[in-house]
Amino acid sequence: MIAWDEAEIGVDPDGLAVRLLRGGHLVVELGWVGAKGAEASMVADDEVEHSLGTSLGRLLQRQAVNDGWRSRWVLIRESGGPAGVAERVRLTPGPEYALWSWGSGVTAMLAVCPAHTAGPVLGLRLEQGYLALAGRPSEGAVSAEYLVAPDEAMLGNGERLVTVLAGQWYPTLAAFESRLPGWVAETQLDDGVTWWGDVADFGISVPEGVELGYHGGAVSMDGPIGLQTIEVHTPRGLSRLELEWVPQLEAVLHPLAVGLLRSGRPPTIAEALCLQFAADRKAVWLDPAAQDLLDQVDWEADGSLLAAAFALARGRSLGEAAMVSDGLRLLARQPAGIGFGRVVMAGFLASLGVGLDAHDRCLELLGRPAVGRTASLESSLLHYRSADFGQAELAGVANRLGGLLPGEAPLLGWTELAQLIGLLELCPPEWPEANHYAQVASKARGHLLCAYVDGRVADAEPLAWLLLSPELSPAL
Repeated sequence: MIAWDEAEIGVDPDGLAVRLLRGGHLVVELGWVGAKGAEASMVADDEVEHSLGTSLGRLLQRQAVNDGWRSRWVLIRESGGPAGVAERVRLTPGPEYALWSWGSGVTAMLAVCPAHTAGPVLGLRLEQGYLALAGRPSEGAVSAEYLVAPDEAMLGNGERLVTVLAGQWYPTLAAFESRLPGWVAETQLDDGVTWWGDVADFGISVPEGVELGYHGGAVSMDGPIGLQTIEVHTPRGLSRLELEWVPQLEAVLHPLAVGLLRSGRPPTIAEALCLQFAADRKAVWLDPAAQDLLDQVDWEADGSLLAAAFALARGRSLGEAAMVSDGLRLLARQPAGIGFGRVVMAGFLASLGVGLDAHDRCLELLGRPAVGRTASLESSLLHYRSADFGQAELAGVANRLGGLLPGEAPLLGWTELAQLIGLLELCPPEWPEANHYAQVASKARGHLLCAYVDGRVADAEPLAWLLLSPELSPAL
């Protein structure tokens, strides 16, 4: 073990896994994908070295503590002629931590954040080399992998590829944000807003559809809605900047609703809920055939939390107190997990709209013991408890959404992302950090809407959760 402040760095005897522990709990595990293990070639109090192997060549690995934690890998091609580099580094956050990733090339930054409190946060900055997320991990994955060279990179005989990650502790994620390169300006803009950046001294490549302009020492860009990847050629090498022009919610909801109606197939529960919300928001008009389609949704057989939400929304729209009452009855059979409290609030508002006295029923539902820490936070917010009660957990939710850092949470599913956005939006405006949480929620909401525009998300369930959250009062 190598001691580092209040933490310890453990390296497996064969060098294949490196683990950082704090207070006895795993913070993160690092490893070079596909490496072949070997005994340590050097061991000291503050440093461990291994000479590993890969299919491409020899891999020299050094783990050291010296003004921070440094993980250094040197890949050497020794024979066989030039070969493409598809090597990857794997990161696995501990069970109480979340991973945020700005895999931007030569300026990459990764944050391993506590999921249930503000800090301390482990910030990893790329000091040398290149890092880019190797595709979005599959649903339920616990690790993310990063390419250590750009596409089509080659390594010839005798050539070396060096990758160095430097880790430091930061009190909060906001403190780590200050380490972004100085030329990284706001990366998320409203539709039609021009981006300005101090990158005139760099080479810039933009995708088709993005208009690039130079004005004195500044660069401007205008682009269509969605995510646009800009290549910035700095003195260190290639860096990628993802700019998001965020659409209005209706620009996502309307085409989804129209596509569902034109498909002619029965909608899923989440799709039916989106259709109902679209009609309520006047984003789409439901003709008699579409109304019949929604009336035929067998929400009782589905029996899910969103099924109860659909019954409540449909009953409110039709003015049918019996349907709202049945929706509350279905809701009463659900566990009080994440999202449960918000659906209860939707049920209370629906009951008011149809003249149903459901005050006591909703209070009883909200009073149930929550399942899990995140659901307990939701319950505390809806009960309007003191700021001290949920402050640490709120900070953890903001960490899981990456604070105001550019990038993404590669191990967070889109539905969970939408649910966490709704949690931050429930934060009372007078609580400490409420403005920051609102900004984090807005950034994450924009990221999800852009993902719908780009086709990275097709499932209606995340959108249904986004639509469920607004206008819910925290007091019954």
